[in-house]
Amino acid sequence: MKTLSNWVEKIEKVASILLMAAITLVLFTAVVYRYFLNAPLFWANEASIFMMTWLTFLGGSLGLKYKSQASITFLVDRFSEGGKRILLIITHIVILAALALLLYLSYEWILNLSPQKSSSMRIPMWIPYLSVPVGLTFAFIHLLDYMIDLIKKTPKSSDAL
Repeated sequence: MKTLSNWVEKIEKVASILLMAAITLVLFTAVVYRYFLNAPLFWANEASIFMMTWLTFLGGSLGLKYKSQASITFLVDRFSEGGKRILLIITHIVILAALALLLYLSYEWILNLSPQKSSSMRIPMWIPYLSVPVGLTFAFIHLLDYMIDLIKKTPKSSDAL
């Protein structure tokens, strides 16, 4: 599972870098065209929104991989190391169950889409909508990997979710 999680992380990093570069390029080009050439690009806004959607779900998954989300630990800090570990395991089981439900619903949503197209670029809407199940799948993989590590050994006390 560790290998799969690390492989997914590499994909997320490369995709995130490419998406950030593409958003920057598209928005810069749109500004140049609008204000200097007086010929606005009708598709730039939609493209940047779709890329930002993908970036958000991939970045959220990477945040779970690096455990960089905000957490409130004043209650958890009162437990012993064993209690913290049990609480983390329970918490991860709940999160994984919620993610599994969301994954099921998001894949069902994608598979039942009508042949709808975006308004400006005329691309199939399943392309931007696919960011939801892909990001959630990657997040599930990262959390499952951490859960397996958590069960195998006691993590550092700074590894709270």
